[in-house]
Amino acid sequence: MQDGTLRRVLMTQTQDLHRCLDREIGAFDDASAYHAFLSGSHAFRAAIEPQLTQRADWRIQPLAPLIAQDLADLGQPVPGAAGAVALPDPAARAAACYVLEGSALGGRLLARRAAGLGFTAQHGARHLAIQTASGARWRQFLAWLEAGGFCVASAVAAARDVFALALRAYGVKVAA
Repeated sequence: MQDGTLRRVLMTQTQDLHRCLDREIGAFDDASAYHAFLSGSHAFRAAIEPQLTQRADWRIQPLAPLIAQDLADLGQPVPGAAGAVALPDPAARAAACYVLEGSALGGRLLARRAAGLGFTAQHGARHLAIQTASGARWRQFLAWLEAGGFCVASAVAAARDVFALALRAYGVKVAA
């Protein structure tokens, strides 16, 4: 690949959406904002995880059930799925996995913020504890991604669609 690794291409081609998502969810500083984060996270994960648990070669960590438990801990309703994204081929599914696996990197900071609000692996932040438990997972995923020989154009289009779905799940309007 002339432009570098698939990871680098995906990172470069989605940075605008990724930055927007980071701005939207990264600054919860009270329980109300954390509840909104959980609701958006569930809406997103409930929309994308079923497509990947049944058809992707990479085994994702399903977090939607844990997020539902976190919401229940806090007495909050569990939202439905945020919609759908077409993942028609292995490259598209690999790109969706890239978005989900990459979220664990930012999840470490989010877990610290949640802990500062009193949410723990036993109450209100189960999904963050599981998501951030393995430091090796990201490296393993990247090795799998780079070895896959995926179609770059399909992967980029899908990654952008998955980031846009996440933004919609958090209530951000995204141009079509």
